[in-house]
Amino acid sequence: MTIELIGIIAIAVGLASLFFEPPFIVYVFLSSTLLGAAAAFTLPSLGGTNIPPAHLLIGFLAIKLVSTNAFSKRVTDGLAAENPGFWLLITLIYSLATAYLLPRIFAGQTFVFPARTIGYTLPLEPAMSNVTQSIYLIADFICFILLYTYAGTIEGKRTLGNAALVCAALNLMFAAVDLLTYFTGTTELLSFIRNANYGLLNETELAGLKRITGSFTEASSFGAATLGYFAFTIKLWLSRIRPRLTFILTGLSLFALLYSTSTTAYVGLAVFLAVIYLQTVVNALRRPINTQTLLFIAGVPIFLPILIIVIAMNDSTSSYIKDLLDTLVLNKMSTDSGIERSSWNSQAMQNFFDTFGFGVGNGSVRASSYPISVLASLGIVGALTITLFLISVFFDRGRTNLSNSKFDIYRQAAKYTCLAWLITSLASGALVDLGLPFFVFAALACSRSIAPAASQDIRALVRT
Repeated sequence: MTIELIGIIAIAVGLASLFFEPPFIVYVFLSSTLLGAAAAFTLPSLGGTNIPPAHLLIGFLAIKLVSTNAFSKRVTDGLAAENPGFWLLITLIYSLATAYLLPRIFAGQTFVFPARTIGYTLPLEPAMSNVTQSIYLIADFICFILLYTYAGTIEGKRTLGNAALVCAALNLMFAAVDLLTYFTGTTELLSFIRNANYGLLNETELAGLKRITGSFTEASSFGAATLGYFAFTIKLWLSRIRPRLTFILTGLSLFALLYSTSTTAYVGLAVFLAVIYLQTVVNALRRPINTQTLLFIAGVPIFLPILIIVIAMNDSTSSYIKDLLDTLVLNKMSTDSGIERSSWNSQAMQNFFDTFGFGVGNGSVRASSYPISVLASLGIVGALTITLFLISVFFDRGRTNLSNSKFDIYRQAAKYTCLAWLITSLASGALVDLGLPFFVFAALACSRSIAPAASQDIRALVRT
């Protein structure tokens, strides 16, 4: 085992968190999920497997939150059959079984693109990725159930909501530092958070623009993460929660998405904006709206045509935009990357049929679309349990006497974030693991208050 500098820092901060109140480790943990290109530890004995800082800090998060009052009662509630935690637990148990059994049962009967891509197919057999992907899924479940129980209180929802805003700001700061170090030739300054054994694409340009990677491995990862935080902040702005701060974060996140030159970001942003615009219009027909919502509904159909006209009137700008869209979206599937990803999906579906709908096991295969990855890895049964988990997250209204109040806004914003990340996963999700950040916001999205909240707590939530 090799410990890295960022790992030493993570351990030191984790140990320090034991002497602070729970919000401290929650802020630290959520912030650490931004370090997508970092490895706290490297395990050569497990094929050079990386242990990210967030997966290290989740242990300290567990130690701190388990010691809080009524933790066992909230865990029991979270795992009840009518709650999302139940379906996530069933998915976890089933995926662990598939990771061990299916690569052995169907060994040699189909060819797969391995989870750690090597550019060509191999006969199906048990692999180290079955172990590592199972560990990641276990971490996802622990993260979800810990923060689900923590978000069952006013303090928990307020802390998670504020921590998400901090992450949105930190993500933009990493993007700015990424650009600054690139143009000044000082990218080595970020080497301590870009030390994982992944393919790092943080010094590439496209159409004359530096592709923003921030603290992630590539532009698509940065674009997907930024879209999630954009979704969170725009919902808060539309709901008039800290409007100045959320407006600034929303605007800067939108700019970062447009500048990122990420196909994932562009497609995800277009689909997400279309969905929330329609939802906002429908909601406006049912109830009174505030100034921000009115500006959003009226501004989008006015701003977009004006922007298109301005671009069309400038020959050089319109030519550049056309070339950029051709490269990133319209002709994407004819590029080497597009052809490779199409072959992943095609072979993954072949794996599904070759195994009679059972799948090849979690961690055995790589695809380029989340539904295809789930079907190829976990088969029909696993796809069903994950679907039931996602449905219960998005359509859970919470058990609280304060539904449809300002107390509920963070939960709604978290659902927006999960929706945005699910959209990007539909377009480019390679594995069954949706990542720790998704389960952080899923926990907040479906959190349920056990005890009634006082009115002063609600006012405090809105002020903060």
